[in-house]
Amino acid sequence: MYSIEIENRCLRELKKLDQTVVSRAFDLIENVIVKDPYSGKKLKGKYSGLFSYRFSDYRIIYEIRQQKLLVVILRIRHKKNVYDGL
Repeated sequence: MYSIEIENRCLRELKKLDQTVVSRAFDLIENVIVKDPYSGKKLKGKYSGLFSYRFSDYRIIYEIRQQKLLVVILRIRHKKNVYDGL
């Protein structure tokens, strides 16, 4: 099982989201992504090495650090602007 690390930037951005979205995101992170981090979509191009997990109109962007068995959550945002400034 993988450990989770959430970037500080992501934590600050979560304060702007609706609590139901945040709750659903953490539920997915704890019950799906940690158990099988490769369940998300592998991104390509300039985002190669990152993964995206979709839920409703939101995305969880994360990277997997296989050597440390660590999943680093980079972003949880609406799909229209999740890649801005990534």
